[in-house]
Amino acid sequence: MLQSVKIENENMKGVIETVKSKINTYEVIANPASIKFLFFDSDNPDINQQFDDLRKVLVPEGYIPFLVLDTEHYVEVGIRPKSSYRSNRVNLVMLVLTLASTIYVGSIYASSFVHPGPFAEEYKLLYGFIFFSLPLMFILGIHETAHYIVARKYSVNASLPFFIPFPYLIGTFGAFVSLRDPVPTRRAMAEIGAAGPIAGFVAAVPLMFLAQYFEHIFKPIGNYIPFVLNYPEIYHIFGIVEPSNVPVFPMVFAVWVGMFATAMNLIPAGQLDGGHIARGILGPKSYIIGYIFIGFLLYLTIAFHYIGWFFLALFVIFMGMVHPPALNDYEKISKFDVGIAVFALVMFVLTFTPLPIKP
Repeated sequence: MLQSVKIENENMKGVIETVKSKINTYEVIANPASIKFLFFDSDNPDINQQFDDLRKVLVPEGYIPFLVLDTEHYVEVGIRPKSSYRSNRVNLVMLVLTLASTIYVGSIYASSFVHPGPFAEEYKLLYGFIFFSLPLMFILGIHETAHYIVARKYSVNASLPFFIPFPYLIGTFGAFVSLRDPVPTRRAMAEIGAAGPIAGFVAAVPLMFLAQYFEHIFKPIGNYIPFVLNYPEIYHIFGIVEPSNVPVFPMVFAVWVGMFATAMNLIPAGQLDGGHIARGILGPKSYIIGYIFIGFLLYLTIAFHYIGWFFLALFVIFMGMVHPPALNDYEKISKFDVGIAVFALVMFVLTFTPLPIKP
């Protein structure tokens, strides 16, 4: 059936032409906020690729297409809300501030390994940079860069990493990459979400051994770390058992933070990386897993008296438990992506500890 649609907006006329050049439609329905393009499967044998080609054209032009395969099959195109983004100078300033805050915090931990002398303060800052700030920022940077690279692989516009300075405990609140385009498919959602934790984990493993090597070289002279670290399973698998009655070498702590950050990000809830993976692999009902893990975090809060899990649960709930869908939420997940999800689960088990820090 053919239908003549009256469109006064010249830009939307261009949208109609673009959609029809990519997808064979049989009816066009114009609404105040969007336009629907109905189609038959038989006329579009490769609809996933056709839709992705359409998405790559329309999204940069300020439109958002959704694929719907319900009772009726159609593509709905709406106007994308205008957004303004800060320049990359903000990323640079936050990077410099985070470097400064991690060096400062690292210098405090380095105090246990620097002998008093005329240049003691300079050595503390140097150790704080080399043995704490550098490995920690490397792990976090690799994590976020992997998100960025995989997002660009799927033609999803993303920001450069934003580092968050915090001159206490670990020197930072972490880092993040902002996705500035909607995610095209569940596969892309899972792979973008998994890329960061996998890259960060792979970067942290060799540093774990390097940190132990340096720990045997630099002997402590005091103790300025008022807590005891619990080490996740991966340390025990590789036979790395850190003593609890001596000061923690700054690089050991930095790598431990990288492992802990991996575990936190892999919790399959809300907007965490694990939430992206779960939504990509399991689809719309993944929020059930999210609520189960929120309950798990609350249980850990009570069982181990560790308030950090309570605040993480509040953060996840505040950011939203129901994950938004992909533009094409119907493309099948490959065995490769299932394998990625399984590997992510293994990483979570290896890097998670129910009581990270004991006072």
